[in-house]
Amino acid sequence: MRQATITILTISMLLAVPTVPAAPFAVGAAPKGDVTKIAARIIKYNFPTCKRISSATRKPDGSIRAKCDGTDYLVFTVFNAKEGKMLEVAMNCTAAKTLLNVSC
Repeated sequence: MRQATITILTISMLLAVPTVPAAPFAVGAAPKGDVTKIAARIIKYNFPTCKRISSATRKPDGSIRAKCDGTDYLVFTVFNAKEGKMLEVAMNCTAAKTLLNVSC
């Protein structure tokens, strides 16, 4: 749960309104490849209690909607320009709707 909380806090901080003219991040598609394997890897990293991915589909925007142990997740990437690296993120759909106003 601590990892999930840290992930949500990190995303919240990344999505805060920047005080500089250029945005410090860009939200993007999940990595290319087998959607079930990608979703499993990213969800299990962010939510270690996840045991089994029961479904995974790629959405038109490139993100992945997946279900693990009965919970729906959104899998995507965020580029943090300040650090110069891409972050792979999984959020449960409730958090994605609340924090990003994105429906899974």
